[in-house]
Amino acid sequence: MQERYTQGDLFTADVYPVRVRTARVTPVDLTLRIKSAMGEALKACPDSAAVVAARISELTGREITADALYAYTAPSKPEHEIGIVRFVAFVRATGAAWLYDLLVEDEGLIVMEGREAHLAQLGLMQQQRDRLDDGIRFLKGELKRRPVQVTARNRPGGR
Repeated sequence: MQERYTQGDLFTADVYPVRVRTARVTPVDLTLRIKSAMGEALKACPDSAAVVAARISELTGREITADALYAYTAPSKPEHEIGIVRFVAFVRATGAAWLYDLLVEDEGLIVMEGREAHLAQLGLMQQQRDRLDDGIRFLKGELKRRPVQVTARNRPGGR
């Protein structure tokens, strides 16, 4: 199981793991992983399942009970799958944003929050600058080995 993002030493775990798309994920495996992870999130949440259910009800405008939450998080009840709207409400109600990452990891993707995207943008810009610098070095080397004789291109009549 992948390490969850927790407070700690920044140098002990990959904050942004490099992922490769998984060849094939069966629906049963994905359902089990989502249910288990939601169960972890519910246990880690300082609020009771009843409070989380009330928050979800408020966010979605549809009543949900603590028992329904337990069914959504029970690996033994594969027939009880949570819909995307309730899943988003569950994440917000528990504060377990890491669950979004779980949904996309098999696609080779990761989830970044807010300004973390600036880090990715900065990395891309630095990579582009490095490519430009390599091109400049190459052209300077070429010009040093074989200097260019610039030809005067004066128009007749002195213009």
